[in-house]
Amino acid sequence: MNIKFVKKKIGNSYLIWFQNSNLYFSLEEPAWFVFSKIMKRSKSETIAKDFSARYGLSYDESLKFTVEVRQKIIEMNKLDEPVKNIEKPEEEIYFHDYPVYSTHCYDMKNKVIEFSFETQWLENYIHPLIKHLETNKEFTGKSCFELFTYNKKVYFRIDKKIIGSWDKDESHLTKGRIFIELVNVLHNKSEADWLMTVHASAISNGHKTILFSAAPGSGKSTIAALMQTRGFKIISDDFVPIERSTLKAFPFPIAVSVKEGSLDLLKPHYPELENNPIIILNPEKRIKYLPINNRIMKMAFPVNEFIFIKYDSSVDFELEKIEPANAVKTLFEEAWIPPQPDNVAIFLDKITGI
Repeated sequence: MNIKFVKKKIGNSYLIWFQNSNLYFSLEEPAWFVFSKIMKRSKSETIAKDFSARYGLSYDESLKFTVEVRQKIIEMNKLDEPVKNIEKPEEEIYFHDYPVYSTHCYDMKNKVIEFSFETQWLENYIHPLIKHLETNKEFTGKSCFELFTYNKKVYFRIDKKIIGSWDKDESHLTKGRIFIELVNVLHNKSEADWLMTVHASAISNGHKTILFSAAPGSGKSTIAALMQTRGFKIISDDFVPIERSTLKAFPFPIAVSVKEGSLDLLKPHYPELENNPIIILNPEKRIKYLPINNRIMKMAFPVNEFIFIKYDSSVDFELEKIEPANAVKTLFEEAWIPPQPDNVAIFLDKITGI
């Protein structure tokens, strides 16, 4: 069985990352014993005999367990579906013209980005999040970003180069790709400079940096906005790039997304929310955007702590330390790490040292 993987022992567990699938698998004894034997190309029958002697189980029970672990490995090692991106787009898409709904220019610290949108629907992907960065100043090093549709797909183009295309219901993938390109311009970096991006809200007081990570609707943006009223600065909301070489979080000054359920809690602290327009992203998701102070764009912040947050109206406040293996597993679920073994190895080494 030819398997490319990266392993890391965390406490009593081994976290295994499979290159083919870009998935992780947490193992403890006795499953780790079986896994290590399988990686040495031992036959199931041989492993079962050793397992039976080591753990005092019958041969049949040991063989059943060994086969189950092997099947799980085969399942985890399956090739992932290819990323939906354009390798060799049609020639005409490079020069495709479309009716422009709007064009905005944004100040990205050392460069101005001109961004054109074909429709208001596409404008709502990005513009409300960075509207506070809009500028009228001229800049010779301007880049031209475009978002448009073609053959029922959404295309993202920079200076006439196709960056990617996605189905219309994959707005999260489209936004993620655009965010990466905006961050690269903002901090004069390339994609290879980032260890990962985390679906989180990041705050700092200049000495300590905390990332609140969670699935959508769990309250991470709300607590970040509340912490800002207590002297912390919001580094980024929802999308946090972490540098590969330093494990520092870099600012990305998109607006904080405030869902309707949090408005009453935040309005006393941010009265401007009252007059900010409601943006309807889909029939189930209506939000307002709260611009953040972008004067910290030149700084980078060492990450000290990850907090996985979950809103529960029945609990006043509860803080619980979780096992390192479970923490890394949860972070994997909320992060995007370029799927190369060296990236994953760096991630596992550095993140378990926090």
